[in-house]
Amino acid sequence: MSLQNSSSSSFSLKRRQWLSLAGAGLLGSLAPRLVHATPTSWQQVDAARNSVGTAKVLNEGLQLTLPLVAEDGSSVPLTVSSQALQGTRITRLELFAPGNPTPEVAIFEFGPEIQTVNLATRIRLSESQTVIAVAHTEDGRALVAERPVRVTVSGCIAPAAPDPASEMKARVRVPDAWALGAPVEVLTMISHPMVTGLAQDKSGQTPPTRIIERFEATLNGQPLINARYFRSLAANPYLKFGLTPQQAGELALQWVEDTGRKVEHHADIQQA
Repeated sequence: MSLQNSSSSSFSLKRRQWLSLAGAGLLGSLAPRLVHATPTSWQQVDAARNSVGTAKVLNEGLQLTLPLVAEDGSSVPLTVSSQALQGTRITRLELFAPGNPTPEVAIFEFGPEIQTVNLATRIRLSESQTVIAVAHTEDGRALVAERPVRVTVSGCIAPAAPDPASEMKARVRVPDAWALGAPVEVLTMISHPMVTGLAQDKSGQTPPTRIIERFEATLNGQPLINARYFRSLAANPYLKFGLTPQQAGELALQWVEDTGRKVEHHADIQQA
């Protein structure tokens, strides 16, 4: 009985102490705090708001996928996909990371062989933030998708490690033949450090920005993708994209560095 009474008395005392702290407004300072990425709507981001302009905005039809937590902000996988829209298609896609020193990540313009967007790449994230995708359709609408990401290690100040001997080498995977009108995928990557101009190299110097600035893909001379890359894209720019080809022939890919250096890759695609 004595133990029970002692425990009850102790509990009563503790309860009074906690109520007193709560009344004084001190519990909040004692409780553990969880730090999350602060959600940012596209309306609060100048670059995204300017991209949308006066277009009618749809908050469905576009899916943006990133990890909830990025352990390494220097290379975060990102995919964008769209649903078939009524009698129209997406002609332009813009990606934004508003917490980065350069909020623009990439801009893609699509030719008629790309009926729906099915795209994957890797981006840099400087801090926890909400990544934004804005797509424009032929009939003047805008589709917006947003995704918050928590970043453990900043990716924009990762040490620059250029190696001229291994740069500007393209790696491409395409089918030898494709069935006309059926969806296929093309995988591309170019070896390049994508120097941001924000981080020191091994010698302690901060080299100027040097990036792959443009990527182009054509089929028989007709545009599939014209892309503009910014320094928020990850090193060794990787791009996987889907298309629905209506013809066989020559697939031509080209990467252009901001210095003017170019790399090209050509593949002859047969009809299956």
